[in-house]
Amino acid sequence: MIWTLLKLMLTSGISIKRWNNFPRIEDISHLDNVGFILHVAMFLAHLEEKNGNKVDKEFLIKKIIFSSIKILVISDINSGTRTYIEKVNKDIFSKLEQKVYDFVFSLDAPEFLKQDMQKTITDRSKKLELSIISAARRYTSYRECLINRKVYEEMFEVPYKEIMASLEIKRQELKSLDTLLKNANYEKYLLNIRKLSHSYRWSKQKRIFPITVMAHLVLTTFLSYIIGMLENDKWWKYNIYEMLVTAMYHDISEAMTWDIITPTKKAIVWFEEILREVEEKMLDDYLFYYVWEEYESYVKWYMLNPWDWVEWPLVKVCDNLSALFEAKIEVNYGSTNFIEIYRNVKRKINSYEHESINYVLKHVIDSFDSSGDDISL
Repeated sequence: MIWTLLKLMLTSGISIKRWNNFPRIEDISHLDNVGFILHVAMFLAHLEEKNGNKVDKEFLIKKIIFSSIKILVISDINSGTRTYIEKVNKDIFSKLEQKVYDFVFSLDAPEFLKQDMQKTITDRSKKLELSIISAARRYTSYRECLINRKVYEEMFEVPYKEIMASLEIKRQELKSLDTLLKNANYEKYLLNIRKLSHSYRWSKQKRIFPITVMAHLVLTTFLSYIIGMLENDKWWKYNIYEMLVTAMYHDISEAMTWDIITPTKKAIVWFEEILREVEEKMLDDYLFYYVWEEYESYVKWYMLNPWDWVEWPLVKVCDNLSALFEAKIEVNYGSTNFIEIYRNVKRKINSYEHESINYVLKHVIDSFDSSGDDISL
C-alpha cells in the first residue's frame, strides 16, 4: 500500500492538473492543490485558536492528505460535473470513493497504519476541523479560479460565481474564514506561500515528472507520517504532529529565495551562512510582516530552523527519502541523468540507522520497479 500511494503521488499526483478542461494561465497539479489546502487550513486553525477555539491540527493535516488519495485513483472530477452527477444520483460519489479506499486498504501494509488512516478518513465527529478543511478547499479553488479569470473571464464566470457563493455561505459559519477574507495582509501571507506551486525542484535537470517544492512538501509530510508511525510502533516515541508540521514548513523560505542547489550554497566560504541571513530578512519582509506576532513566533522556527527540533533527524530522513523517490521515478521512466543522483541519495539513506528506513528499503523502494501505474477498480 505504501509504495503504491507514493508512486501514485509522484506520477498521478503531479500529472493531474486542476481546471484541465479550461484554458488557463497556470498549471496547478493535484499535489500543489493539496499543499496549499494544508497551509490555508493551518492558518485558519490558528485564527480559530486566536478566538479561543481548540483545534486538532494533527487530525487536520492527516485528514487532508489521506482524503486526497481518492483523486490519485479516480482523477480529478470538477465540482460542476460532480454537482450534475449528484443530481442524478446523490449517493454515487460516496460509493465510488468507498471503492477506492476499499482497494487501497486491501493492499499489504502494517495493520496499525491502515487502521489509523481509515479512522481519520471516516471520522465525522470533529465538526470544527471538518469545517476548516471545507473552507480551505473552497478558498484554494477561489484563488486558482481568480487568477485564471483575470485572462479568461467568460470561461471562468460560472465557476467563479459558484465558488464565491459558497464562500459567502461558509464565512457565515466559520469566523476564521471571514477574518481571512477581510484581511488583505493575511491573504498576502498565503499567496507568498502559494508561490511554491511554481518553484520546481531539480532545476538543473530535465524531468519527466517535474515536481514543485509545494508537492515535495506534501510528499515529505506523508513520509514523515509513515516513518514516524513505523518508529513509534516498535522502536521509539516521536511526536507525530511535530514531524508533520516540520515537514510542512521546512522549505517555505524557497518561496522567496527559489531553490538554490546545495553545491552552489557550498561553493564559496560563508555563502551558505549569508543565505541563512538573507532567508530570515526575506521571510520578515514577505511573510511575517503580514501576520500577528504570536503566529509569527510559532511558524518562524519551523521555517528557519526546521532541523533543530527533537524530531528533526527523522524528518530530515524523510526529506531525503522524498528526494530518493523523486529520483527513482525518473530513473524508472528513462531519465538517465537521474541514475547517479539516485545512487548518491540511496547511499546517504543507507547510512541512517533507523529500523523504519530498513522497512522502507526492504518493502517500498524495490516495489517502485514494478511495471504499471494505473489502478483498475
